[in-house]
Amino acid sequence: MKRILLLAIFVAAVSLGACAKESKLPTATGEGSVRAINAIPTSPPFIFRIEETVIATVDYKASSSIARYDDLDYTFNFEVSLAVGQDPARVANQHIDVVADRDYTFIISGALAAPDITLLERDIREWSGSETVFEAQFGHSATSLGDIDIYFLDPTIAPALGLQFGTLAFGEIIPGADFEEGEYVLTITSAGDDPADVSKILFQTDPFTVLAQTESLINVFDGTANDFSALAVRRINLAQSGATLLIDNRSEPTRRFFHASMNMGAVDIYIDDPLTTPFVTDHAFADITDDLELPAGDLPLTYTTAGTMGSILIDDDVTIISGTHNYIYAVENSVGDDVLIRYFPDRRPIETMARLSIINTTTSNAEVDVYIVDRDEPLDDALPLLNGLPLGREPLQLPISPMSYDIYVTVPDDKTLPALAGPIPYDPVLGDVHDVIIYENVDPNVVDFVFTSSP
Repeated sequence: MKRILLLAIFVAAVSLGACAKESKLPTATGEGSVRAINAIPTSPPFIFRIEETVIATVDYKASSSIARYDDLDYTFNFEVSLAVGQDPARVANQHIDVVADRDYTFIISGALAAPDITLLERDIREWSGSETVFEAQFGHSATSLGDIDIYFLDPTIAPALGLQFGTLAFGEIIPGADFEEGEYVLTITSAGDDPADVSKILFQTDPFTVLAQTESLINVFDGTANDFSALAVRRINLAQSGATLLIDNRSEPTRRFFHASMNMGAVDIYIDDPLTTPFVTDHAFADITDDLELPAGDLPLTYTTAGTMGSILIDDDVTIISGTHNYIYAVENSVGDDVLIRYFPDRRPIETMARLSIINTTTSNAEVDVYIVDRDEPLDDALPLLNGLPLGREPLQLPISPMSYDIYVTVPDDKTLPALAGPIPYDPVLGDVHDVIIYENVDPNVVDFVFTSSP
């Protein structure tokens, strides 16, 4: 019996060996690299897959990290949720026979439900370490623009007709070229427009430094409500991961101030030290300023009693980041101190949803539940959208389906009516972006639920 068993094992091994020799499965000889860029301005994040395996989730104007795979053939798939709560749908795919030492960038643009894919291919570059140049290429993914001219020049050279590096139509990419390391200014105009006429310039940076032995795709996107011009530009690192936002030098970052501390009274706001002239005057409870331009960098921020420079209520330092809108909420915290809550709002409309952000600023109700129920439906069986929303937490932005709702604010785990607020009618449509402040009321059994509008 033992000899028969050994013979059977031997025959099986020989058979498997024969099969192995006859196998025609492909053998990898190296690796290529892939990434994806989302260029649909109203898009939620895309899921980027190799076959069925997730590589990354890619938001608008973002690039996935570099992923490396054997030089075999694959189908790369792109999925996106076309409605709140809906499973992601597969909306595009691209088959690639990956070649060793080649780099592939997918740029996703066009209609969300049937996007276009632009595939950028290039050799993976090997640097010796002694080069004094960098490699840059330029792409156009802004559907709102026609053909554009790209000027990429030393800061000492003014852009002029004839000096453009190239002209791009939507979906085109200028192949990589080498430039000496150093400072450069990027200027963009409509094709044929004279950049000597500053009114014709669509976008222009301050000088920025590019290091040797780096590789970048400088890509033009449509601007959104988060941007300061009709287009936005990112410098995407093709050798490593990450992207840098390039800033239009004709715009300043903004701050918007929200007064949400009832006991603090009216205030003046200063942005200098020592204090000289108020930047905002007589800022009263529930007041909201417009977007106010401020220089980028570290900034002293001081609140005083209105009209009384020496009565300091808040003394803080903030950092203003170029190319950003910023919200500052003055609130009273749980121990009675007035403090500042900083928030970077996402104002970009997304075509598959509405979005709602809520901040609780009430000391008499330091935690609240927020319910959103179908219009005229009771609270009895509803679960809170936000459970125990604490005082002073940075606003949390939530996806909302377009329907007719009633909103209620209650004491935590208490659905007894009347509520602290509500029913409040809410009828969002696709693309809406709403911000809400829950304010203190003189009656501690009531809060004020206030929708704010963007400037």
